[in-house]
Amino acid sequence: MARLHPLALVWLASLLCSPASCLQLLLQARRATSRSVRRVFVQCEENSAKPADNALVVSGRSQLTPAEVAQVGNLAEDDEWLGLAMELGIVLRCAIRESVKANVRDFTGKDNYKIGDISKEADARIKEAVANMRGKDEYELGDLAATIDAIAKDEVCKITGKPEYQMGDLAVEVDKRVKSTVADFCGKDDYEVGDLSREINSRVESRVLEFTGNSDYEFGDIVREIERRRSDWVTQYIGKQDYEFGDLTKTMIKNFTGKDDYEFGDITKKAIQSFTGKDDYQFGDITKKIGQTLFGNKPTKRKD
Repeated sequence: MARLHPLALVWLASLLCSPASCLQLLLQARRATSRSVRRVFVQCEENSAKPADNALVVSGRSQLTPAEVAQVGNLAEDDEWLGLAMELGIVLRCAIRESVKANVRDFTGKDNYKIGDISKEADARIKEAVANMRGKDEYELGDLAATIDAIAKDEVCKITGKPEYQMGDLAVEVDKRVKSTVADFCGKDDYEVGDLSREINSRVESRVLEFTGNSDYEFGDIVREIERRRSDWVTQYIGKQDYEFGDLTKTMIKNFTGKDDYEFGDITKKAIQSFTGKDDYQFGDITKKIGQTLFGNKPTKRKD
């Protein structure tokens, strides 16, 4: 019997075998191709009439050097690898298709799928579940709405603590809980209309009085209090009663440099002094400081 090509085996396996078996045969086909190329190379080397010339005879038709045989082998392997990728894609598509078909068959209970089978099966299952909830053999129009209504009423009964639902129970329960929360917020036992507005207004007035110190609130008191506090802070910071433009900047520079009369470069000098720890800056001090920080002081050899 003639020997089948490895990819022919893959094709047969995709028809007869499982996806796992197909993948195994694909890998065997790859290895078989590499062995075939190596076998041709060895046979040509043994049958060579002139070993010194490194010339190989392949099938008695052409003279090939070992380098040329290697190139042919690489081309053959590349071709087989492309074929392997194509066959692998086919096998994966077949496996996915068969898996989907199996799931559809399990869901619908039918061997041959037709358009609409999934929707029909889903509709039948929903109707069956609703009929079971209603205690009926078959689903009738309106059963779903009645089931949802019954579930909603049961949940309302759980919230209200009543055995049976009555019209308006949910609204009454929500209103009662809101009023109870507002009464707790206002510090009262029972809620009365307007309690929430009065409590919020009272709390706002209390905070404004605490901030401004003025019992009779007028429009703009908060803004004026903020401006007054800002002015007091600036006066305290610069140490002057009459603020002039630039006083704040001058005070910041004075606090940083420690000098009353600012000169150009004082800020830079102060920053360098803080970094190097030296009063008089010399060229290279910054580099030395960085080196000491990163690498530390290295011991120096004393000359005798």
